[in-house]
Amino acid sequence: MTVIATSEGRGRSAVGRGFPVWLGLAPFALVLAVLFAAPVLSLLRLAFGEGAFTLAQFQRLIDVPVYRSVLGTTFGIAGLVTGLSVLASYPLAYVMATVGPRTRNLLLILVLLPFWTSALVRTTAWIILLQSNGVVNQLLMAGGLTSSPIAFVYNLSGVLIGMTHVLMPFVVLPLYAAFRSLELSTVQAAEGLGAGPLTIFSRIILPLTAPGVVAGAMIVFMNAIGFYLTPALMGGPGQTMIAQMIASNINKELDWPFAAALASVLLVATVSLLALFQRRFGLDRLIEGGGGKAGEPFTVTSRGRSWGGWATVATAVLVAAFLIAPIVIVFPMSLGSSPFLSFPPDSYSLVWYENFFSTSKWMAALTRSLQIAGLVVVISVGLGTLAALGVSRMQPRWRALVETLFILPMIVPVIILAVGLYYLLAPTGLVGSIWGVTLGHVVLATPYVFITVRAALKSFDGNLELAALGLGASWPTMFRRVMLPGIAPGIAAGAIFAFITSFDDVVIALFLTNIRSRTLPKLMYEGVANEIDPTIIAASCLIILVTILVLGANLLVSKRT
Repeated sequence: MTVIATSEGRGRSAVGRGFPVWLGLAPFALVLAVLFAAPVLSLLRLAFGEGAFTLAQFQRLIDVPVYRSVLGTTFGIAGLVTGLSVLASYPLAYVMATVGPRTRNLLLILVLLPFWTSALVRTTAWIILLQSNGVVNQLLMAGGLTSSPIAFVYNLSGVLIGMTHVLMPFVVLPLYAAFRSLELSTVQAAEGLGAGPLTIFSRIILPLTAPGVVAGAMIVFMNAIGFYLTPALMGGPGQTMIAQMIASNINKELDWPFAAALASVLLVATVSLLALFQRRFGLDRLIEGGGGKAGEPFTVTSRGRSWGGWATVATAVLVAAFLIAPIVIVFPMSLGSSPFLSFPPDSYSLVWYENFFSTSKWMAALTRSLQIAGLVVVISVGLGTLAALGVSRMQPRWRALVETLFILPMIVPVIILAVGLYYLLAPTGLVGSIWGVTLGHVVLATPYVFITVRAALKSFDGNLELAALGLGASWPTMFRRVMLPGIAPGIAAGAIFAFITSFDDVVIALFLTNIRSRTLPKLMYEGVANEIDPTIIAASCLIILVTILVLGANLLVSKRT
């Protein structure tokens, strides 16, 4: 009889001969204890009173109408963005599941490229497109649809457009996986019994894809309630959300206890949603992704597309254009020679790229961002790989708990981590230094490495490890010559995600850097918040190009492996 061992299921004897669990878990656990748990607990201590226990700050939150309004606005906007994301994702996910491989890959690129492009870059692009003299208003007036510009930004519509664009991929991807897991025979059986397109959708497709929708919607809502950048740049006073209120109470009011109370409310809401997600779906949905069934995958049946199917295709094309338009349009705009942004430009020039590379503040910020991202990649790859190795060898009953703790930094709103680290690190002198923001980025980036390496270890054949150890190889030798080549794509993907996470971060940089140590995204944010200089558009295009190159390099490494 042949015994098959997996990395998840080998016995204690194999573990004892190889990699100790504690060695994998301890480094990242220590980092989380010092740089995540300690800052968060410090905020909780402030919120409930440093000297004696009190609920005064929370009572103030309830009693003052403006704070109640901010809470209502936060959850209201999060709900609207979640609903819009689900509605826009359905047609795109359906088409991705029913077209040929080449078209599907193109659509995946249209989803993933915005997904991994900086939220600041996308928000900046939308401001340019939607402002009173932007591309959208120019097209509307040229087509005779309106006689004067429509206010799309600095109000609710701007916030909804910007946040939906940033968060919609979180619904598209699990919903696409849910469509792919449907069996074609189920739809064919319904058609054979006389069911029409609407009946098939409402009685078969909608119920069977509901888990994917709910999972994506929960992820969107968890992210939306802690959003900072888009509401701050594209909203008005009426769209102030809780993350902005936290920042305002620290930077302007210097009211740390009340800011801590706001952060505590946000933290409880996020952790509660995470617990619900874990109970309903489990973290395997994040680590492994959606899996298909053994039957023939869902696609268009022999009847072809109905009128509703073609309408869905047309809608999907519009949604795909919505996702990619901000990224595509900013490139020609960055080549304009005029200091006033227009599309298409009256004349083309590289003057703004020359200005970027010849201005010391831009080059210093770019160099600093690359330095920090490089440090973050090295540290987070080590921590995340060790953590994944340790978790893969744990007893199953504790594994889910540790996985949840290890991915908390990517779930908890980044404003909470930024404020907590600022409070913790300010007395140490690390605020304003390269190491302060590096430590913050390590906490943010390591969970991405952990997830990608963990997924790679799940597909690694544990018999190879047992065979190498049984033939007398030491564990380090086995790891270097057997396991490392097998999980290298996961490590490379984690490094890519760590780099992008660090290079694109704005919120932590806002709190942990100053004018002498600011990163490129922070410098861009300061420019967008005041007045958009064409040099910012050139910088945005460079960030997009860096993202494309990094993701392309990861794809090439994966294919060669």
